Amino acid sequence: MPSFLISERIFEVKASQERVWRLIGKVIFSSLPGMENMEILDENTFRALLRTQILGFHVTLKLKGEMVEMEPPNSFSVKLFLEGLGGLFKANQKVTFIMTLMEKGKTSVSCKATVENLAFLPRLFLLGQARRFARSTFEAIEKRLKELA
Repeated sequence: MPSFLISERIFEVKASQERVWRLIGKVIFSSLPGMENMEILDENTFRALLRTQILGFHVTLKLKGEMVEMEPPNSFSVKLFLEGLGGLFKANQKVTFIMTLMEKGKTSVSCKATVENLAFLPRLFLLGQARRFARSTFEAIEKRLKELA
C-alpha cells in the first residue's frame, strides 16, 4: 500500500544542533496530547495508550513506537504502530526529524509524518484526524523547543 504524507513542518531554533538533539526526545513525549500509560520497553521501543476523538467518538488506540534510522545529532525516525476499535483500525506511521546546523548557532528542524498500510475505509474517515493530530503535535514541538532553547 502507498504511504501518504499527512503533515510536514520546518522551523528554526536558536540553539546548537547538539542541544536540539538532547532536548527533542523529551519535548516530543511532552507534546503528545492524549498519551497515557507510557512504558519504555528498551532503548528504542515504547508502548502507550493514545486517547483521541475520531468522528466525535472518544477512542483509545494502542500505540507502539520504535526508533529507527538514528544518526545523532542529525536525524532519526520513529515507526508508530497504531491499533484500535477491537483491531478494526490499524495503521503504520513514520515520523522523521532532521536537525540541520545553520549559521550563528541556529538549527533547522524538519518534521515529516507519513502513514502507511491504512485501508480505504479507515483512510476515508481517519486521515483528516491524523493530519490535525500531526500538525498540532509539530506545532507543540516547535513551541516547546523554542522555549527551552
